[in-house]
Amino acid sequence: MTLRTRLMLLVLITMLPALAVVVDTAVEQHRHLKADIEHSVLRFARFAVNHHAARIAETEQLFNLIADLPQVRTLDTPNCDALLQSLLYGNLNYTNFGVIRPDGYVACSGVSTSAPVYLGDRAYFKTAAATKRLSIGDYQIGRLTNKPVQVIAKPVLDATRQVQSVVYAALNLEWLVRFMPLTELPPESAIMVVDRQGVILARAPDPEGKWTGINLTSDVPIAKAFLDSGQSEAISEGHGVDGIQRIYALARIGSGEERNGHILVGIPSQEIYAALNADLLPRAAFLVATFLGIMVLAWFGSEILVMRRTRLLSIAARQMADGDFSARAAIKGRDEIAMLAGEFNRMGAALQRNHQQIHRLNRIHEVLSGINGAILRIRVQDELLKEACRIAVERGRLRFAWIGIVEPGTGRVMKMASHGEGNDFVDRHCLTPHARADEDLCPCAAAMPQAHPVICNDLRIVNQRDKSWQSLARSYGFEALAGFPLKREGEVIGVLGLYAAEAHFFEAPEVDLFQELAADISLGLEYIDKDQRIDHLLYHDALTGLPNRKLCEDRLQQEILRARHHDRHVSVVVLNIADFHRLVGVHGHHVADDVLNMLATYLSAHVREGDTVSRLGGDEFAIAYVDIASTQDAIHLVQSLVAGLPTVFRNTTREIHLSIRGGTAIYPDDGEDAASLLVNATLACSGQTGRSHAVNFYSSTIQRAASEREKLEQAFRHAIKDVLGLALYYQPVVDIHTHRIVSLEALARWNSTEFGPVSPARFIPVAEETGLIVELGDWVLNSACRQIQVWQDAGLMEIRVAINISFHQLRQEDFVERLAMAASAINRNRSNLLAIELTESELMDDVETTIRQIDLLKSHNFTIYIDDFGTGYSSLSYLQRLPVDILKIDQSFVSTLGQSESSDAIVRTIIALAHGLKLKTIAEGVETAEQLALLKELGCDYVQGFLFSKPKPAEEITRLLNNGGSISPMD
Repeated sequence: MTLRTRLMLLVLITMLPALAVVVDTAVEQHRHLKADIEHSVLRFARFAVNHHAARIAETEQLFNLIADLPQVRTLDTPNCDALLQSLLYGNLNYTNFGVIRPDGYVACSGVSTSAPVYLGDRAYFKTAAATKRLSIGDYQIGRLTNKPVQVIAKPVLDATRQVQSVVYAALNLEWLVRFMPLTELPPESAIMVVDRQGVILARAPDPEGKWTGINLTSDVPIAKAFLDSGQSEAISEGHGVDGIQRIYALARIGSGEERNGHILVGIPSQEIYAALNADLLPRAAFLVATFLGIMVLAWFGSEILVMRRTRLLSIAARQMADGDFSARAAIKGRDEIAMLAGEFNRMGAALQRNHQQIHRLNRIHEVLSGINGAILRIRVQDELLKEACRIAVERGRLRFAWIGIVEPGTGRVMKMASHGEGNDFVDRHCLTPHARADEDLCPCAAAMPQAHPVICNDLRIVNQRDKSWQSLARSYGFEALAGFPLKREGEVIGVLGLYAAEAHFFEAPEVDLFQELAADISLGLEYIDKDQRIDHLLYHDALTGLPNRKLCEDRLQQEILRARHHDRHVSVVVLNIADFHRLVGVHGHHVADDVLNMLATYLSAHVREGDTVSRLGGDEFAIAYVDIASTQDAIHLVQSLVAGLPTVFRNTTREIHLSIRGGTAIYPDDGEDAASLLVNATLACSGQTGRSHAVNFYSSTIQRAASEREKLEQAFRHAIKDVLGLALYYQPVVDIHTHRIVSLEALARWNSTEFGPVSPARFIPVAEETGLIVELGDWVLNSACRQIQVWQDAGLMEIRVAINISFHQLRQEDFVERLAMAASAINRNRSNLLAIELTESELMDDVETTIRQIDLLKSHNFTIYIDDFGTGYSSLSYLQRLPVDILKIDQSFVSTLGQSESSDAIVRTIIALAHGLKLKTIAEGVETAEQLALLKELGCDYVQGFLFSKPKPAEEITRLLNNGGSISPMD
């Protein structure tokens, strides 16, 4: 089968769907046209119904006027007849007006009557009289007029709403004769009004009146089906009473349940089909002629449009098969053959470009290899970027390459390296803020905010928006350029800009390799950055970012060498926060970290340029002051720094008071190298006690004290472990009036084999700082419970023993349970003989937690003392919430009673406050009769001190209890 035959068959097959569409369209138009005609007929029927409904509404308004006339109200027959006759005169819409008495006889009428007329049997009269509303009657032949009418009636009511009369009007149904010409229906059309039973009341045209009174249900099946269905309207085709086939539109008169009759409008079917055929036949003839014309044109057009062009393409293909890759099919146009010829020509061009592309890809692979080698051997950022630009230009045959890095904070692009000719172009059009994209922004810089490569492959195509930089780029010999973003962890950190001297240099395969090149450079930068981070972490503190101990020692050693050469001084200050371990235990590590960061920020902001602030570890900081002229200058710098240290840390939820201690060592007096200076400054810091925010300067005495403290700690550890030299003493608390013992305070004593008797003021701080206080507290608790059991077994008076609890113990999760278990073993009669003493300062460290713990203690019937009251930072609101029993007035206030007005006032206030909160008070450290007398005068409840008894061992306390428990003051 030839190509031409195939084309003709293709044309025929192609036309078949179109032919089907045309036929379907014609059928559909035929159907739509018929539907339009049917709906037009229905509109006529609706119009007739609406016209009739409008006349009924006008009649009701007319009734409202007639009912108010006195002639009608009084049933004045002569005047009423005259009135109704005047209304009827010349009115073609009505055949009669009348008024009916309640007995059913006509009182007056627009049509004269010779005898009384009885209308009481009419349905419209009965309905109006019964419902007292407007009534629309059936279509009927009027008794007075002998015409087809529809009667409408309305009752006239008196003042008592009784029916006085009924006004009626007979609508003339001959309006159809007048309505028919207005419809412009085709000849042989008909309009009929039928009643509920299907009897024709009026028909147009019906000049002889022969159709009036005929029942349609027996002769017209479609009418019977419509009346039986109860529909309000319908369209159907069928024979009429005159035998003519019509399309009928049927509409019901009245709405809802009212069925006052029906309107039928019919148009002859022959007229409709004649109109439809008149439209369809010309279309069919045109379709056949068009089909034949298309086939003829297809025959001759195939030669001109297809056959000649395919022969040209076949000739070019044979030439290409013979090895002539320059052969091209000279076929123009936009059709498929021209597109096939274009693809054939592009295939030939692609074969010619393959060699050139392969050569470029080899060059780019060489660039990738060179840069990857540079990444492996170069660990300095600037050197790596310069080498990458050089390799890209020299090995990649590019005209210019540059690398820019985004400056953190400002977003400005900093040119880090470049190679080739084009630096002026980059400075003018590429070095702009990262987030901006102005009109003059070249694609290399635009690659950063867009976060993907931006390529301009042909600068010869001028873009008005980019005209300024395009013209300058071509002046440097650039024909194509591309920008590749450099990324680190998904964030754009810079750009690699590449500029070529030939257009279309950056095609798809090359772009992929250049993206790989940008990724390799980004990876190299990431490796260098990680190396720098590792170096930073090796020499800096992770929390504060300050230099760590290693870097501090290195810098300090360098400054000592410089100071030795120039005869200058170097000072080292070591600072730490008193009771920092307690701050961590109470507030948690996150708050402690905030405190350390706050202190680091303050120190960094208050040293000179060149000085070093470092964190040695934990809560320990070091400040190295360098290039100091004299020792006095060093002392002044240190004292100025320490005097301004913050005393309070505040955040959104708490306020923490800080006590910072400092120690200083000065080169060359206190050490010849960095290590010795740091050690001696740390010793001076640890030897500083008592004062807050003060600095201690190193001396040999401090060194000896530090050595002695270390020995003391080791000895105490052995004493705790093996219970060597530990003893529990008891100091009585007496009633201030009767001098009877009311309770005892258990106090730990240590008699060391190495140091002899050690004061609690020495070993208790060591226990607090080293955490041994927990083990010591457990020993005190167990020893006190055993002694209470001994006294109970001996039948002595029950006496309460108070033990001191540190915050380390109180913060232990199971401490309260262990304490309650120990107390339950010695308690009798549900009384708890153990009392708990908590210092005020420790209570205020974390009030909410403390309240919860004390509530647990109170649930086990423990008596709670607040020790050293007046030395902390108690808030009255918190004190009111604390479930405590007794306040112990600190001995620092008692010792100056009678000598200091402020002490007297403080003690008086504490006693009044306690009594106001229904708490008892104990005065500690009472040593003189004068203090006792003054305390009694102030209303203190109990006293404790050397005036009555020093702390004594259990044996001596037993003798006091055996003697009745009364103690006389010592002289």
